[in-house]
Amino acid sequence: MRIDAVRPVPVRTAITRTLVVDGTGGAPYPGDVLLAGGLIAAILPEGSFVDDGATLVIDGSGMVTCPGFIDLHARSGTALSADPERLAALTQGVTTEVQGQDLHSRETVAQCLDRLDRGRGTNVGILLQQGDPRATGSVEGAPMAERLVAQAKALAGAMKQGAVGLCSGPEHAPGAYATPAELEALGAAVAAHGGYWSRVHDPSGDTVLDSVARSIGLAAKTGVCLHLAHLRLGAGEEPGMVAELLAMLDSAMDAGVDLSCDSHPYLESPGLLSSLLPQWARDGPAAEVLDRLNDADALARIRAELEADVGIDWNTVRVCAVGSGHLEMLVGQDIARIAAIQSTDALTAFVRILAADSLATEILRRTGTEENLRAIMGHRSHTGAGVGFPDAAAHPGTWGAFPRLLGRYVRETG
Repeated sequence: MRIDAVRPVPVRTAITRTLVVDGTGGAPYPGDVLLAGGLIAAILPEGSFVDDGATLVIDGSGMVTCPGFIDLHARSGTALSADPERLAALTQGVTTEVQGQDLHSRETVAQCLDRLDRGRGTNVGILLQQGDPRATGSVEGAPMAERLVAQAKALAGAMKQGAVGLCSGPEHAPGAYATPAELEALGAAVAAHGGYWSRVHDPSGDTVLDSVARSIGLAAKTGVCLHLAHLRLGAGEEPGMVAELLAMLDSAMDAGVDLSCDSHPYLESPGLLSSLLPQWARDGPAAEVLDRLNDADALARIRAELEADVGIDWNTVRVCAVGSGHLEMLVGQDIARIAAIQSTDALTAFVRILAADSLATEILRRTGTEENLRAIMGHRSHTGAGVGFPDAAAHPGTWGAFPRLLGRYVRETG
């Protein structure tokens, strides 16, 4: 949130006889926490706070008081407007969400933050999407060097207005086809303003290692802080691949790369239905992708490649959110089930949904193994993630990602 926002004055509050985890890495200890002006004013020895009659006192006996969690690449998107209280985040202990750019048409980062400052349950950071500096900073017909300078200037301007970094991924154009020179220019611009780059990687078993390696190389060359969002291995993973991935992260961190990662604490991982298209078929603007779905030759090629992809099981690809209201009946259904209801094959149902929903369909897809998920989550660079859309009941992370992380993976499995 912007530091100059006008806010109501918080009530002076004391949380007494609570177990304090202060975020420094030290052991928990009992204490009384005093809040004033919206900030921690003091942490007193347990039982030493004296009620002055003008303080809201909360009995913290048997409970833990700790810093709120930060979701470095939240997926709740437009929920900031639709669900301003953000109970889906707060009830999981998430007090800060970093979102992909949630800007209205022709709205600047500063205007977006001003709008959010009018009242949201969580603190919010804004990540620009990679396509935004390309659009706002492009110079039609100019030489590449001039276009790169324009993009870097546009990104720098947005960072000065309050953006905290950049996000990109293979599912979102132009992340899949940006040139190395463009990526380096943007990475350097983000690094110069103290931001970070959140990059989502395609969980195809034979490409994710190369994709992560390229991101690490970009971070090492430009000095940008790197966050590997929703990191996981896919259906094509092989024995030893997770060890190779984690060794790559360790090597980068030991070499001085500022790196973190997150993963959803479920084998069902969220994404876009369009991400299952072959790379060439999802390249370019949405209009071009939709045109390919209506082209007989392109569609035949798509079908052939997907039929040969043994990593896709349509029984494990479930619709969790749609962009078009008339498709709401699909939410919660897997593609194989939808195809059976429509008396057609899964690939035909897949293409129909993409076209009818203008590529906006979100899915949960079961990928990877429990052992590899635990290995990634146990890495020293790992942070929590998973809060989703409040209206996507099929999304397990909407209300349960952080409780599952703490309950199942911290307490139960260590």
